Amino acid sequence: MSSVLAVVSLLLLQTEVQGFLVLFSGSSMDHLKITREAILQTTAKVCKQLASVEGRDFTLPVKSLALACFSSGSAKSFQSAISDVTWRNARVDFRHLFNGEYHFDGERFVEGRKLIIDGMSSVKASIKQGNIEAARQKLGDILHTLQDFYSHSNWIELGNRFPHSNLIRSDVSNIGPVAGIARVWSWVWKCSHGGSFDQTSGKEPMGGINKDSLKSNHGNWHTAAAEVAVAATSQLLEDIRGAAGDTDFLRVQISGRLFSLYMSMMSLLRVIL
Repeated sequence: MSSVLAVVSLLLLQTEVQGFLVLFSGSSMDHLKITREAILQTTAKVCKQLASVEGRDFTLPVKSLALACFSSGSAKSFQSAISDVTWRNARVDFRHLFNGEYHFDGERFVEGRKLIIDGMSSVKASIKQGNIEAARQKLGDILHTLQDFYSHSNWIELGNRFPHSNLIRSDVSNIGPVAGIARVWSWVWKCSHGGSFDQTSGKEPMGGINKDSLKSNHGNWHTAAAEVAVAATSQLLEDIRGAAGDTDFLRVQISGRLFSLYMSMMSLLRVIL
C-alpha cells in the first residue's frame, strides 16, 4: 500500500494530472496557497471590525490575524484550522485521482457542481450541529473541486476574470456555456488536459487547456486562473458565513475552548467601552 501511495504521490507532484498542484509548486499557485489566502482574506473581513473594538492595528499574516481577531493563545489553533482545511483539500487528489467529477474532468460539469452544492449544504449543517471538525473536512473537499474548475475549464480563456457564481448557487441549474477537459475517448471539438499522461493531447486541437502551473500547456493563464480561484474560494466562504453568521463562522477557525474565552472577553469589552 505504501509503495502504491508513493507512486500516486509522485504522479500528482510531477505530472499535473489533477488540477492545481498540491505540493512543491515553486512560483506557481497550488491548492494549499489558494485555500490559505482565501481563508485569510475572508476571516480578515469578519475580524477587522472586532480588532478595531480593541483599538489595535489589523494586519493579514496568520499570527497577526489570530492576535487581532482572537487572543494571544489562539494563533496555533487558527493555523491548525487552516491546516485541517488545506490537508483535506490536498487529500482529494489522493482519494479521487481518477474520479473526473472531483476535478471537473471528463466533461463532468453537472456532477462536479453537484459535489460543491451538496458539500456546502453539509458544511452548513455541520456548523449548525456544532460539528466543527466535520465542517472543516467537507469544506476542504469541496474547495478542491471548486478551484479545479478554473484550472480545467476554458472559463479563463473566455476572458472571465471573476468567479462563476452559478457553481455555488443551488437555485440555478445551468452553469452556462463552458468547455472542459474531454474524456479519453471523446476528443472531437473538446478540450484536452495536456501533459505526458493525457492520451488526447496529441489529437486536434493539439496541446491542452490545463492551467495547473506556470509550466502547464496553458501556463500563461495560470496566474489568472489562480487569482480567480482565490476569489471563488472567498465567495464560497462568504456564502457559508452568511448562512452561519459571524459567530459560528469564526468558530470554524478556532478551537471551542479558545472561542468561548474569546467571546467572553469581547462581551466584557463591549460593556466597558
